[in-house]
Amino acid sequence: HTSGVVRGACSARAALGTAAARMITDEAVAEFVAFTGAGADEARGYLEMAGGELQQAVNLFLEMGGGGGGAAAARPSPPPASAPSAGGGAVVDADVAAEVAAAAAAAGIDPGPLTADAQMADVEEEVRAPIAAYQDQIINPEHEQRRMQEAMAADSAAMNRRMTFDRGNDSAGAGAGDSDGDEPMAASGQAINQLFAAPSYNEAGTYYQTVEKAKNDGKWLLVNIQQAEVFASHRLNRDVWSDETIKDVIEGSFLFWQRDDKSTEGDQFCQYYSCGHQLPHICVIDPRTKRRVKNWDGRKWTEHHVAAEYLFGFLDQFSMSRSPPAQSPAGSPSMQPQAAPTDGATGEMQMMGLDEPMGEDGTAVSAEPAAPEPPKEPVPALPEEPAESLEHLKVSLRLPSGQRVMRRFLPNDPLEQMFVVAAALAEQPTGLVDLATQFPKRSLRDVEGGLSTPMKDAQVAGNMILVSVRS
Repeated sequence: HTSGVVRGACSARAALGTAAARMITDEAVAEFVAFTGAGADEARGYLEMAGGELQQAVNLFLEMGGGGGGAAAARPSPPPASAPSAGGGAVVDADVAAEVAAAAAAAGIDPGPLTADAQMADVEEEVRAPIAAYQDQIINPEHEQRRMQEAMAADSAAMNRRMTFDRGNDSAGAGAGDSDGDEPMAASGQAINQLFAAPSYNEAGTYYQTVEKAKNDGKWLLVNIQQAEVFASHRLNRDVWSDETIKDVIEGSFLFWQRDDKSTEGDQFCQYYSCGHQLPHICVIDPRTKRRVKNWDGRKWTEHHVAAEYLFGFLDQFSMSRSPPAQSPAGSPSMQPQAAPTDGATGEMQMMGLDEPMGEDGTAVSAEPAAPEPPKEPVPALPEEPAESLEHLKVSLRLPSGQRVMRRFLPNDPLEQMFVVAAALAEQPTGLVDLATQFPKRSLRDVEGGLSTPMKDAQVAGNMILVSVRS
């Protein structure tokens, strides 16, 4: 049945082609030749393919490039005979298959698979075998940790070589040469290097490890970035960090982290915190927020007492027991629930405003009169300073605002006189003012003999006295 339908469709197409040929006029051929310059036979061939439509024939000529050499060249060549399919049927082109399918549907006949796609659907596709599953490790944590430790050790060793003050017979140094007298030179070099060595309390861990340690210990992080070419860096190790008072202050309130600017972490720190080109650099990091709270030019830390003044001043201004500074992201205010009003005597909750008597203006009137507030202590007047011609002693007062005031006192003035002067300068009542010495740090309220002790016996002459106000 299928072959008969195909033969019928082909006969129908041939009949249509013959009818189209009869519709072609000599006038249409002449117009085609005049427009395209093609031959008469070629023009007739395109007109036959276009069904006698001149415009379609011209468009077909232009699309196919034209000049094919006559009707034989213009007409498309018949499709090559296809090899029989596996089922024994013939493979036909898409147009014939569509016509055959339409004719077969009208006749109620199943044409079977006619297209190559339909025939290929019956052929089972070859499926590639799946890749076998396997397990592997991209990064070995132990190896990575060991590599990081080796890199840190190499970086630390390189920093120690750079910061070594006297390199002795280092092949890269100026001391390379004959071996005669090497032992005395090595001994002297070791002594100098020990004098300028980094402090023993310098943290060996990474910066972030030290930050976490300081956060857990509740201490500030004191950072010192050195530069081997600047002598002030070596002088810090010799004169400041080696001092016992400085050591006690740092170990009590700080963790100390020292690196040079050419080490990996030192360079990263300088870039992140913008240390600039003024080295050595000293700063304090809040481990809770990793924010730099205070920084100094290390070249100004020339002596240990100056460094102690800077550190004590910082500790007076900041405390790890208080919340971070307001500029810090962690210092934002937090809303705390307020306690319900209670009776101070019984501790029971009171409902305010329900059972209390009302006054004429509608406000609640308390049944019991309020206790009178104790009178506030006034701010004392500043006493007159003794004349410079009289025998006197000088004391430097450092006020809470940071201002320093040099003041003269008579040797027999009681210690209370200095409290009065400090309270007047700070504009606070005398009872709220505390005075303390720096070296060693001690409160003058605890001096043996009390505030009536003469100033010459209180050992305050020539000292810096820190003035603080109790809240």
